[in-house]
Amino acid sequence: MTQRFSSILVSLLLLMVALPALASGSATFVINDVSVAPERGELFDVTIELQTNGESVDTARVVLEFDPGMLRAQTVRLAGSLERSAPGNYRDNTNGIVSWGGFTLGEPVQSEADFVTITFLALQEGETTLTISEGSRVIAEGEEKIDTDRLDSRDLILAPSSEAEAGVALLVLESKTHPDQEAWQAVTTASFDWTVLQGETDLSALYYAFDQSSDTNPGTSIDLGTSTWTVGEIEDGVHYFHLKGVHEDGRETPVEHYRVNVDVTAPNPIELVAQTAQVVEGDPLWFTFATTDETSGVMQYQIAINESDYQVQESPLEVTDLGPGTYLFRVAALDRAGNVAYEGQSVRIYPEGTELDHPEGYENNTEIEAITTALLEEDLVKDDSQMRNRIIAIIIVLFVAIGLGYVINKKRH
Repeated sequence: MTQRFSSILVSLLLLMVALPALASGSATFVINDVSVAPERGELFDVTIELQTNGESVDTARVVLEFDPGMLRAQTVRLAGSLERSAPGNYRDNTNGIVSWGGFTLGEPVQSEADFVTITFLALQEGETTLTISEGSRVIAEGEEKIDTDRLDSRDLILAPSSEAEAGVALLVLESKTHPDQEAWQAVTTASFDWTVLQGETDLSALYYAFDQSSDTNPGTSIDLGTSTWTVGEIEDGVHYFHLKGVHEDGRETPVEHYRVNVDVTAPNPIELVAQTAQVVEGDPLWFTFATTDETSGVMQYQIAINESDYQVQESPLEVTDLGPGTYLFRVAALDRAGNVAYEGQSVRIYPEGTELDHPEGYENNTEIEAITTALLEEDLVKDDSQMRNRIIAIIIVLFVAIGLGYVINKKRH
C-alpha cells in the first residue's frame, strides 16, 4: 500500500508540471461525438474518452483548447473510474483552455472509459475546433504512458438559434442552487444567473417574473446592469423564473423559462404492519409498508433491523433467519427531494418449539385479514385531518397485502 501511495504522489506531481509529455506509451485521449447539433445560445456536453490501449492507468490529465470567442466552458466533471480530482484543475475562458486531471486509489483503469465531461455554451454560430493539446498526461505508477501523436481534435458546426430571428440577442439562464431543472430539491432559496449574447443592437430593458406558470410573458423590469436574481422562502411545488430582453428598436428576445422543483416536506406517516408481533424461530415473518407524498412522490423505502444499516427494500417483505430475541423493524420512506419519514415496530421471535397463541383461524390463510383489519381498526381513532392521506396509504397496503396473500398461499401449496 505504501508503494502504491508513493507512486500516486509521483503521478500527481507529474500532472502539475507544465511541460509537454514525452511519447513513451500507447494511451491517448479522444473526443466523443457530440450527441446534439449545438445552436447559438445552447448548452451542450463534450465527453473526452481515455483509451488505455493496454496500459494500466492510475492518473491522467487532459488539456483541451477551444476558441473562447465561440465557446464558453461552463462546468467540468470527472466521468469515469479516475474519480478523484487532481490538484491544479482549472477552466480558462479568456484563453480557451480546460485542464482537468483525475486519479484513483483503487484498481488502475485498463480499458476504454469516459474521463471528463465538459459543458459548453455556444456563444456564436459558425465553425470551431476542439483540440487536445500535448500538455495532456496519462500516467501509470509514476511513469508517462501517453502517445501524443494520437491525440484527437474535433470540428464543430454551431448553428444559428432556431428560437430567435437573426440579429436578436439571446439570454442564457442558469441556477447554481437548482442546476437540474428535472430534479427535486429541499432548497427554498433559488438564485438565477444569465448571460446576454448580444444581437445587432443593444438591449434597452430586461423583464422578469417568478410564478408557477410555465409560459408567463414577464413584465417586471429589472436593472440592465445586473445578471443575477435571488428569491427566498419558496413554497413546495413547481415554480418558474422567466426572463426576456427588449432591443432599442422594440424587438424582443425569446422568453427564457427556468424550472425549479421544491419539496421540504417529509412523506406522510408510514403504514407499517407486521403479520404478527410474535413468531417462532424458523417461521417466516412478513411486513407491509406504504405511504404517500403529495409533492415530489415517494422514491424508495429503506429497511433496518435494530442498529443495522438501512437497505433499499420493497413491500411486502419477508424476513427470515433471525434467532430468538426482540427486534425493532425500522422503515424509512424517502421522497425525491431527500426528505425522510420514519416508522418502527417491535417483533419477538421465540425459540423453536414454543407454542404461541395466535388469532382464531390463523392457520386458515388469515394473515392478510389480520393485517388489513389492524389497519382499519387503527384508522377509526385517527384525526379526520389525516384521513385522506391514510386512506390512500391503506389502499396501497391492501393491494400489496393481496399480493402477499398470493405468495403465502403459493408457498403453502
